Amino acid sequence: MTTATFLFGPAEGSYRRTWAWAIFILVPLFFVSGQLMILLPAKWLGWITRENVETYPYVLNLIIGAFAMCALIFWLWIRFFERRNLTSVGLRFDKRSTRQYARGFVLGLLMAAGVVYTVRLLGGYSVEADTQLAATDLFPILILLFAFILQAGTEEMVFRGWMMGRLAERYGLWVGVIGNSVLFTLMHVDSEALVALGLPGIALFTSATLLFSIFLSLLVIRERSIWGAAAWHASWNWMFITWFGLPTTGIELGLAPLVADYMPTPNAAVWLTGGSDGPEGSVLTPIILLIGTLVLSRILQAKRSAS
Repeated sequence: MTTATFLFGPAEGSYRRTWAWAIFILVPLFFVSGQLMILLPAKWLGWITRENVETYPYVLNLIIGAFAMCALIFWLWIRFFERRNLTSVGLRFDKRSTRQYARGFVLGLLMAAGVVYTVRLLGGYSVEADTQLAATDLFPILILLFAFILQAGTEEMVFRGWMMGRLAERYGLWVGVIGNSVLFTLMHVDSEALVALGLPGIALFTSATLLFSIFLSLLVIRERSIWGAAAWHASWNWMFITWFGLPTTGIELGLAPLVADYMPTPNAAVWLTGGSDGPEGSVLTPIILLIGTLVLSRILQAKRSAS
């Protein structure tokens, strides 16, 4: 089994190397296979339909079931084909891991809240209904927290941990950053939604998704671990739906939110509110992500200069 030096230097020991061109095929294959292995049996058994697959609780088949299967398929690949351990994809288990996860989770909450409250201050969101949480409303919120932790952790392990790491080993860090970011963006394209958005919306979506991935890539490089990025990604997705009742990645579940139930203000510009895509489709998202990317870039430059 290989002892890996994550991102910085080649792994030590005996392992198989996945060809660079194959990485761009395997990453989509991991996710598509995971979805098919869960969603097809669920559909045959009548558990889900095309109409309810993105509604609660049926969406858990996708967020928990499909991503758990994807993680399993991915682990089998690195364990039995590459003969590497989880450290090689940034899953280092030590005292720093807990601190990195907690710090990343809080940072994700703060940045997501920054987007929502800025849109609110600019008149893009208004309160749709008063929040009256019952004890039973907390259960789906907690289940979704677990679901997004699993979903985000799987994506970060595959994209920033494995793909970026394997490309960086052969071609350098920036090839790893750009390579995983481009594929991450392409795999998050919703063709029907993009047609409705038009060219300005497509440009906004592309810039936001690219910056999302570049920001998390730099966070992984900064910490030499995927824990902080996985936590940031999970809290970012979780907050929009469960705190403010807004869509995340185009999914709107209609659950009672923790803080306030927001909706786009009538006649507010879609470029401000994000429309059906939620805050991730707002112009504020790439702005905040760009600020975060620039801050991380300065930190990395300062660290490089000091070393």
